[in-house]
Amino acid sequence: MLISPTVQPLPAVLSVQDAIFPVHPFSGLFSLGREKNWQLRKMFPAFLVDERGQPNVTSRISYTQARESLLQARHIGGADVGILSGSRKSIAALGEMGRGMLAQPSLGVAMAFGLHYQLIAGSMLQLELEVGPQHASLVSHALFDDRELQDFLDIDHLATALNAARSMPCQPGQAIVLERVELRDTSSASRSAAEAFFACPVVYGADVSRLIFASPLLDLSLHPDVLSGQKNTLSQLCSYDACDAELASIGVLGKQSLVRVLVAMQCECHSVAQMATALGLSSRSLHRLLAREGASYFHVAETVRMERARRLLLLGHTTAGVAEQLGYSDERSFRRAFQRWTLKTPAEYRLLHQK
Repeated sequence: MLISPTVQPLPAVLSVQDAIFPVHPFSGLFSLGREKNWQLRKMFPAFLVDERGQPNVTSRISYTQARESLLQARHIGGADVGILSGSRKSIAALGEMGRGMLAQPSLGVAMAFGLHYQLIAGSMLQLELEVGPQHASLVSHALFDDRELQDFLDIDHLATALNAARSMPCQPGQAIVLERVELRDTSSASRSAAEAFFACPVVYGADVSRLIFASPLLDLSLHPDVLSGQKNTLSQLCSYDACDAELASIGVLGKQSLVRVLVAMQCECHSVAQMATALGLSSRSLHRLLAREGASYFHVAETVRMERARRLLLLGHTTAGVAEQLGYSDERSFRRAFQRWTLKTPAEYRLLHQK
């Protein structure tokens, strides 16, 4: 039985129209574009690019503006442009967030810091860290409902995150080694290019995009000989203050996208009417807010529902059990929905991915 979500006011949310994204996340594309002689001034008009291909570093643009530029870059750069872009970015390209990461005592704390302040670096999706006893994953989730750009953003941002981790001042002899990379991408992207950069096996067609590594890596100490004691603690405190100030200055402190709000409230288990009531809105207003962001409630809920269904099937749950957990009226309805989204029956999907 579904339980209605707790009524709460709609929080202030990020919009695709908010001019919050700085030059940082596009530095890899600008580097690639100068190398390939792209017409960067036409491709990125919102960044006021000069004749040398250098953007105005003080500019901030909206997701809508960025999207048009990224679609052009992907069209010109081809299937591998995401890995080519991400591999050119370093921790220096992450602005205040990157400087704050370098002030932290361990890799795990540095990653947590970076994830908390990822909007400062212009993250166009939401990266989350999932930690288990043996393995940890850095997982990519959509910030906005944008199926056309999701694969590009996944690989670009995960490559950027790995470059940032590799830039961390770990003790000599300690290295950031991945065990596996899983990508949703099913396009013609080059597996060899991805595996050369990530230095591990890369799996395409996954449920979600993620970097997988051994959990003990999170305990690696950073810069033991550079900062210590009171000086180290002061640097850490200053980095939090600086990042909070920057988030406040661009008006995004404490905000998240409407898509992420719905996901956090388990929209896959609730109707539009239930979710609208929980947010203190009418169903019509919720539909209007989503339409303004280029999203639909059905697609957001179904995407989350299908991701959850895939995980449950691979964990050994029966088709009937998954259908019940996800609120389908019967097993047959679930099977039809699952096949519509994945082009495979639940049994075919389980057999394919458990090999």
